[in-house]
Amino acid sequence: MKILSLCLMMFGTMNLSFSHDEGHGPAVKDYSRHGGKITAVIAASQAESGKGAELLYKAELVHKSKKQDVKVYLYDKNMKAIDLSQFGKTIKGTQLERKAKNEFELKLDPSGKFYTGKRPKNKRVPFTIELSLAKGDKKLFSAFEKLD
Repeated sequence: MKILSLCLMMFGTMNLSFSHDEGHGPAVKDYSRHGGKITAVIAASQAESGKGAELLYKAELVHKSKKQDVKVYLYDKNMKAIDLSQFGKTIKGTQLERKAKNEFELKLDPSGKFYTGKRPKNKRVPFTIELSLAKGDKKLFSAFEKLD
């Protein structure tokens, strides 16, 4: 009986999340520079490739849990800030929570160092923010998962 109880307890505390195990791109383990979450920026065509996608840049999403203000910083592979003049003036964002999908837009800040805007108010946690951006004619993608 004790063994059965122990097995049930261990099974019940295991994290059994099978969907989206690999995420959208290679794992990034860098520390944030502005208190946000860091993730990979990959070619949009590789969005479903999981960890096999090629890392092109890194992005940092800065937001406060209960606030809607969002900032996005872009870095090279070595976490050095990059010149955003080569990128578009806007980033299209999509906030995903369960079945809800809300779009928003981030604009290049007048300083030229980051993108800023307001995201829709989330009703549930965790949620995901996906970003679509461009550098010239190259379409890029980044996803920030398990946000609260």
